[in-house]
Amino acid sequence: MKLSNITLLFSIILILAGCNKRKPAGQDNTKPQTEYTVYYAKGFQVKKYDEYTTISVRDPWDTTRMLQTYVLVAKNKNLPANLPKGTLVRTPLETVVTYNTIHCSTLKELASVDIIKGVCEPQYVKTEEVIAGVKAGSIIDLGMASNPDVEKIIMLSPDAILTSPIKGLAYGSITNAKIPIIETPDYTEPHPLGRAEWIRFYSLFIDKEQLADSLFNITVTNYNNIKKLASDVSKRPTVFMDMRYMGSWNMPGGGSYLANMLADGGGSYLWADDNTTTFLPLSFEAVLDRAGEADVWLIRYFSPDDITYNSLEKEYKPYSYFRAFKEKNIYGCNTSYSTFYADLPIHPDYILKDFVKVFHPDLFPDYQLKYYKALK
Repeated sequence: MKLSNITLLFSIILILAGCNKRKPAGQDNTKPQTEYTVYYAKGFQVKKYDEYTTISVRDPWDTTRMLQTYVLVAKNKNLPANLPKGTLVRTPLETVVTYNTIHCSTLKELASVDIIKGVCEPQYVKTEEVIAGVKAGSIIDLGMASNPDVEKIIMLSPDAILTSPIKGLAYGSITNAKIPIIETPDYTEPHPLGRAEWIRFYSLFIDKEQLADSLFNITVTNYNNIKKLASDVSKRPTVFMDMRYMGSWNMPGGGSYLANMLADGGGSYLWADDNTTTFLPLSFEAVLDRAGEADVWLIRYFSPDDITYNSLEKEYKPYSYFRAFKEKNIYGCNTSYSTFYADLPIHPDYILKDFVKVFHPDLFPDYQLKYYKALK
């Protein structure tokens, strides 16, 4: 056999060997087929392939690792070989269990509230369809989010469970039910629009991407327009938030989305020098020391009756030591009827407008506060 023929034969063998070579199971060496850009959110990443989509959720308490990786495969397709490691979710989700009102309001925004079959703590839910469903029995009350009724969840056999993870809190025996647990730590996002972008995360599980992108783009435009209006103010009133609870005052961290919203609304947040993205547990004395002379005090609370200056002082006399109390410059948001928590994650532009109205009422002379109101 001539040398050239030997060379040709050897080349063919190498080509055939390459064609028959398979990737090890669970290994993903392919490149994404479609680009997916996350604009503001830091907590999740998306890669789209021909046969599946992967969503990686960063651990907000240890940014060197991933909290979860979800592998999404359409229900109308066969499972492809050699899927990467992660929690398999067949899409679109048709039935879900939700652990809080944020999940409910987001699904409503995405015209998918009908897939909710069970909900934790319905007394805090503000979505009318869910409230009606719980009363009618078509949506099951699963009890407390920290200790849900596992038997009821198993009986419902949902396609997935939507939950907001809390550092150090385990999910208990429900993990044995083989139901995908979709964790949404959106509340740890430092930017309010980063938190709002999680609506795009939800949409990937229910095939509502186009709708989510449209809604998110509107939110971004509205938010940035309001922010721009407040950016040129000459004076920024100092502000602090909320009250003590069970002996501790959980003040939003200076790196949190709330702190950034206060700044975007034209306020000067007194803990802006802190970089915590969640909350700071402070003593009353520490708060009084820094915020005793603050211009504005914003309070969120859950109560059957609106708090007043009299009830505030009666609850805890030292509240009256703050200048904002003495000069009657406190604004309260009663979340027992306000949709603040339901709207905040997906419509930060709504909340921002309230902040601007409180700090600089002349910028929106005809606007009436939607969430906060001056204490009586």
